[in-house]
Amino acid sequence: MKKLLLSLFLLCFASRGMSQDSLVYLIQQIITEDSLIREEMRFNRDGLSMSLRGVIQTFTHRSFNQLPGPYPENNHRWEDYGLALSPLAATWVMKACGVKSRSTTRRMLVANGLAAGLTVGLSQTLRWSVTEERPDGSNTNSFPSMHASLAYMGATILSREYGHISPWITIGGYTAATGTQMLRIKHNAHWMNDIFMGAGIGVVSTHLAYFLTDKIIGRKGIRRMPLSSSEQAQLIALDNRPSGFRLISGTETNGRSLSVEDFAEAAQGFDMTDITLRTSASLTAGFEAEWFLNNNLFLSAIGRYTMSQAKLEIPNPAVTAWGEQIHLYHGNIAAGWIIPLVKGTRFGVRTLWGVRYNEGVTFHRVAEDHQMGENLLNIKAQLRPTGGAGIVIDMLQSHNQTIGFSIDYLHTFSTHFLSNRWVFGSSWKAMF
Repeated sequence: MKKLLLSLFLLCFASRGMSQDSLVYLIQQIITEDSLIREEMRFNRDGLSMSLRGVIQTFTHRSFNQLPGPYPENNHRWEDYGLALSPLAATWVMKACGVKSRSTTRRMLVANGLAAGLTVGLSQTLRWSVTEERPDGSNTNSFPSMHASLAYMGATILSREYGHISPWITIGGYTAATGTQMLRIKHNAHWMNDIFMGAGIGVVSTHLAYFLTDKIIGRKGIRRMPLSSSEQAQLIALDNRPSGFRLISGTETNGRSLSVEDFAEAAQGFDMTDITLRTSASLTAGFEAEWFLNNNLFLSAIGRYTMSQAKLEIPNPAVTAWGEQIHLYHGNIAAGWIIPLVKGTRFGVRTLWGVRYNEGVTFHRVAEDHQMGENLLNIKAQLRPTGGAGIVIDMLQSHNQTIGFSIDYLHTFSTHFLSNRWVFGSSWKAMF
């Protein structure tokens, strides 16, 4: 602060003969740059909500994870590392090509090294402590997901270093990280709580690493990024360019224990009495295009894909079914009203209407040789209307991007299959 006041004093002393508008612009430039650097040096708490999801699901999913019902082993895992490491690789490729990053090379090396050490160290420590078996039974290193930890570490590094250039860089990094989570579930390598805890570890460790690096190096490691007068004006409030396009990543849950008699068909000779479908909380991801009619009223179009793990709880101990995955596709139109709460933060409510499609799922008996046996139960594919309501929070991160949170309740009509759902989402938005 002393340096800032000294700079302003020297500027005023040396600016005789300048126009009043030019002097005001220069003073605003210095104040804005200083506030951005101070914001950069604060500990960023963005990843704490992801860690909280992982902790909650670790306790709420334990009974589901331990239910009888193996998942097939899938050996296509190495390609997952390619996607997981792509955000970090993109960061250093851009650095090598001379694209100006937020940090000096020294700060990047120290911060990235600390981030990798914290991420890998914490993930490995939990793996050795928890020893949770993977869904496919291949080993006991399931919790947390190292792939998710590394993917979200890289996406956070990419956003911190190059997100100022374009919000699409941030969206691209977190899209790759979310895709990594989906692949790990698809390949039966992790439970849902593993990937959410891994994501939280990656984000929190990276922010902590940059915070510690700034304590070591100080402001000298942060490059100044001068903003134009229009960009400075956009930082003052979220009202100037609220329309945009956002990535959504989060959890969809509720109705995780269902009687299959209400919606499923059994194979001939299989008794559905007291058979229960048990599901995990779901990983959901998608995109939303948002258009503001004025500073408060908005319309949006949302497309989401949801994946969850499922098992059959069968009273007969002689019968076991293979675990399966449930896939849901959502298309919604939303209308809402949003107002400023404090500087750079907006709160709103919305109503959503649309359709949901669920793929058909067939559960198979586990044969004596541990191979796929005959069909036991079938859930038909369905297309049904949906409706609901929710709340949204947007927080300005830079002149053209926000991060946000949303909680929505959605009801799917004319079906007993996962009809009532809560959606807890994080989002990264590029403003137009």
